[in-house]
Amino acid sequence: MLKLLTHPLKPRAAVALACVAAVVGLLSISSVALQLVGIWRTDDLKSMGLVVPFVCAALILRAWRQIGWRADGSWWGFVLLAGSAALVYLRDQTLLIVTVNKDWLLQIPPLPLVAVVYAAGIVLLFGGKQLLKAAWFPVLLMWAVIPVPQTFSRRVDLPLQHASAIVARAFAHALGQPLTQDRLRLMFTPQFGMFIAPGCNGIRGAITLGLAAIVVGYIYRFRWYVFAPVIAGAVLLGYLFNFLRLCLLVIYYKLALPYPWMQHHAKVADYLIGGCLFLCALAIFFWTANKLRREPDDVQSLPAQQPSAGNVSAGPYLARVGAVVTLAAIFGAEAMHSYYVAPRPANPIAALPQQIGNYTLTRTWNDTLIDGIVVYTWGEYANPADSSAPHVSLGISPQMGVHDVEVCHIARGDDPTWHGQMQTTTIGGAVDLTLATYNDGRSQKLEASTVCDAGACRQYSESGSHVTLVYAHPHRTLPLGADTTRPVPILLKVDGGDPTEAVSSAEPKLAAALQQFLAGANLVQLTTPYSRP
Repeated sequence: MLKLLTHPLKPRAAVALACVAAVVGLLSISSVALQLVGIWRTDDLKSMGLVVPFVCAALILRAWRQIGWRADGSWWGFVLLAGSAALVYLRDQTLLIVTVNKDWLLQIPPLPLVAVVYAAGIVLLFGGKQLLKAAWFPVLLMWAVIPVPQTFSRRVDLPLQHASAIVARAFAHALGQPLTQDRLRLMFTPQFGMFIAPGCNGIRGAITLGLAAIVVGYIYRFRWYVFAPVIAGAVLLGYLFNFLRLCLLVIYYKLALPYPWMQHHAKVADYLIGGCLFLCALAIFFWTANKLRREPDDVQSLPAQQPSAGNVSAGPYLARVGAVVTLAAIFGAEAMHSYYVAPRPANPIAALPQQIGNYTLTRTWNDTLIDGIVVYTWGEYANPADSSAPHVSLGISPQMGVHDVEVCHIARGDDPTWHGQMQTTTIGGAVDLTLATYNDGRSQKLEASTVCDAGACRQYSESGSHVTLVYAHPHRTLPLGADTTRPVPILLKVDGGDPTEAVSSAEPKLAAALQQFLAGANLVQLTTPYSRP
């Protein structure tokens, strides 16, 4: 062992060890990594963030090679890693959400910030200040693990959805094709048509081209007055080709009217048209970038390639690797223990009542995790006396501990368009609810959450006139005999709101429907079967 510590490491071996340590070190921020994976898998708009860590890693290795694989690491990098791990651990145990003016929501610390700090810590720990200076761009690019914030999606994505529908509708009218009056649906026949969803507005292609332009501009070393127009042009190119795709899709739908077999393959045609046009957009972009690259005035001079560094002293370097592994073991063991050893109540799923006030149960289902844990058992209720009344879905969490619903939405990249508080009367007494509205472009819905514990249902938020703090502490099982009850989260959803209606007028209508439903409910009684651990 002593011989191994005194034997020098070759630069490439040192780099390989640093890469392994960076991967293992992710266990210290495992909850953040899992949340990012969940966002990438469930949110098409943010799925592009999946490739960002790999691109950043490649660019960091490229910068490391340019400085001759010098490994003059600093222990200040470990301070950053330990700080980020502790902050993430605190974030998981004490959820803190800040909202400003009821329409901007932020969980502290933000996921992209954790990614940037982790990348900076790894670079500083193994490569030192010289590598951090050379790789500042890919380190900061880690912020793009979530390419666009949800506020951008709400204020830009949804308006573009309507703009795309207007373009497609205008082109269809120009071809002489009559359509229905729905703003977002283009129905060529009662059964054949298209819905202009948010994903159809070109924003994904624009984001992809924009990120590609940022990376290409950095690699080609464009000067700032070329860098900025290249990125703007790439984004506009994505939108331009999306409008072209919609027009071509309208032509396909018109041609498919007399041919049922073509109608059955409309989705495949959409993918083929979009894929071919995106490849054309990429070809145009790279042709333009390569042409600009040939202009000496548009490109910064390349830095001098430094000679390869000598061997690295094994002892101090392996100590830094061991420190990262130890940090991962400490915080990763906690995460694994919480996942595999956390108590899972064996309470059977109780049947939901067939009638709650004037509302009748229409269907039931369960939301489960991969390992079979039931997150919510759901029942959808409708008012048979009023067919126009929105349906209300009641969800009870029979096995999960206390968690804040807005945090779950944040993990998926969803921010509320509005949120507030409400106290309403039920058969079981007054309940306090935290409300939030969400708009996905197809419908507007209201969600209300509360936690029933010790015979009462109370919320966990404090709201001021401009700033709201949402604080939730996960419920942990105490030693045997110390805790005889458990809090049971409840989530209610009211669907059916018009996505084009202002939230200031839609929210009171949805809230009134919720109050009417809860007037005949007894939430404490409904959660009693699950209150015993």
